[in-house]
Amino acid sequence: MALALTSLFALLCAISAALQYNDPDPVRWIVLYLAAGAAAVVAWRQPRAWAAPLAVAGVALVWAGLLWAGVAGTVETSDLWKKMSEKGGKVEEMREAGGLSLVVIGGALAAWRARRVSAGLRR
Repeated sequence: MALALTSLFALLCAISAALQYNDPDPVRWIVLYLAAGAAAVVAWRQPRAWAAPLAVAGVALVWAGLLWAGVAGTVETSDLWKKMSEKGGKVEEMREAGGLSLVVIGGALAAWRARRVSAGLRR
């Protein structure tokens, strides 16, 4: 099960990185998504490296917090399906904050699982 979830997370991170080609600032997003996927795989293969996905999740958490603070109260969930031109750049920021939040969750879960395995709590 852990392998399947780690593989899915890594695949989704790779797809997310590939989709950044037309973003106004693609490099930082590509680096973040590839780092998140790679860190999860490393922690799965070498559980003592549990801090790697946790570190990426920490960076994503701070970044997401900044973005969420900027969109809170200005964008509604229903706006996510509208064109950005209808609502402005805040819709893009909310989408970015959502992606970062998924990186936080995936990275934290990968670190938690690896930490448990490295401590001998679960195989």
